[in-house]
Amino acid sequence: MRPLCLKGHERSITKIKYNRDGDLLFSASKDKSPCVWFAENGERLGTYEGHNGVVWNLDVSWDTRKLLTGSGDNYCIMWDTETGRPLHNLQSPTSVRTVGFSYSGNLFFFGTDARATMPCEISMYDQRDGTQMANSQPAFRIPTPKSKATSALWGHLDDMIITGHENGDINQFDVRMTSQDRRDTSPTNFVSEHKRVIMDLQLSLDQTMLLSASKDQTAKLFDVHTLTKKKTYLSERPINSAAMSPVRDHIVLGGGEEAMIVTQTDTRQGQFEAKMYHMVFEDEFARIKGHFGPINTLAFHPEGHSYASGAEDGMVRIQKFDQDYWDFDFDY
Repeated sequence: MRPLCLKGHERSITKIKYNRDGDLLFSASKDKSPCVWFAENGERLGTYEGHNGVVWNLDVSWDTRKLLTGSGDNYCIMWDTETGRPLHNLQSPTSVRTVGFSYSGNLFFFGTDARATMPCEISMYDQRDGTQMANSQPAFRIPTPKSKATSALWGHLDDMIITGHENGDINQFDVRMTSQDRRDTSPTNFVSEHKRVIMDLQLSLDQTMLLSASKDQTAKLFDVHTLTKKKTYLSERPINSAAMSPVRDHIVLGGGEEAMIVTQTDTRQGQFEAKMYHMVFEDEFARIKGHFGPINTLAFHPEGHSYASGAEDGMVRIQKFDQDYWDFDFDY
């Protein structure tokens, strides 16, 4: 494999995301400046200046015209991707932990942390409504007082929002029902398969399968609509992120020892490698080294010929697969 190392952040990476075409890679970190990179050669194209705290999450619209970022400075900012100009600054009462564009790009949400008397909430906006955008008044809010939402994404098309929580629950909210009756904000479906905090949720390319990564040292595969568990992938260390290949039945997992004890841990003992699993058989078949700290976020290229990883060491690495990867297959 031929790694491409991208160095542009001063602190640990929190989130990476490819655009739909796969020519751009966006990265966020615990510094205040998200970056955009040319995915083919790792050239940094620019940064987005405007946050005053850690940037926890980001997402890019399907046409790559707009970027959404959520930060510990209590702001969710929508950017013009090309110019880097902030289009909307949406203020939140607490830190913004999760963000996401819907399939159409017309709707988006951001999720906040709980603080004192302020519960964790998912706020959904329709960017076509100028009043919502100008006054930071969402179309509706979904409170999650039982447990903080640590990860979230849009499910099937523009119909549902799926959240992963600190207590290991996965909740599914039907946006259509919630918008018709603002009083009904309870989840339409939920599962409690994980025992510890869920760190990441990602969808398959066709939006039929959901992959979760948890600190309980497992990743699990679910049906998006019913949340029925299909597969479980075991690791020896906490899993911070998991991603599915769009072209093969492969899954890559990343994590390692807790960040607070990483300075006391040998690279070999910390298991900071990315691990490749077969989606159907649940077997680990490869490990890819390179990072010097826990992997916090993973993303497959939309064409499946590479994947990117971001870690506690502040590096983003793009791993391009050799021909041996394409020649390898399980004996069915």
